[in-house]
Amino acid sequence: MPKIVDHEARRAEIVFALWLVIAEHGIEGVSLRHVAAAAGVSMGRIQHYFGTKDALVLAGCTALIDTAYDDYLEKTADADPRARLLHVVSQQIPQDDAGRIGVSVWYAYVAKSINHTAVRQVLAEARRGAEDECARLVRAVRGGGDVAHGGDATGGGATDGSDDAALELARRLLALADGLTLRVLVGDLEPAEALATLGADVDRV
Repeated sequence: MPKIVDHEARRAEIVFALWLVIAEHGIEGVSLRHVAAAAGVSMGRIQHYFGTKDALVLAGCTALIDTAYDDYLEKTADADPRARLLHVVSQQIPQDDAGRIGVSVWYAYVAKSINHTAVRQVLAEARRGAEDECARLVRAVRGGGDVAHGGDATGGGATDGSDDAALELARRLLALADGLTLRVLVGDLEPAEALATLGADVDRV
């Protein structure tokens, strides 16, 4: 009986190894040899699944965003709009070693986006998506209704009737989250303090 190979699992293992290399050496330190060693596979296997180093780096960027979105869907499936909103804006705050690795990889991609068009486009689309979702949740919280993942608020309209106001508030919340994340990363703010600040701002919505 032929051996069944889970190609998606193999790709995921290689991408995870890529993230570990990025977290330790930065994107400029990525090589197929380093990733192969981290994944415990041959360079040929990486080339089979991804082709080039650049393609692997870009695939890792997309996978990082997809993983965060899947985590959001899973953890907020039964949550109310306020809890979903808090999750969107606080998800990037690193609360453990795994979180620090994820955030450090994200910021490595942010730095790479300065001179890498494809990475910049992927990150920009992801940020717009987060902003749109955050704005929808702001409208739902203010309107006292509910909102499906990626859907429109129902069960009540926004109290100020302004999509622009919700978008502006979403941007402010996400910008605050960015600043707090950096402070947690450098160690002058504890994760619990950052989460408390974000929670207070969400409550003011």
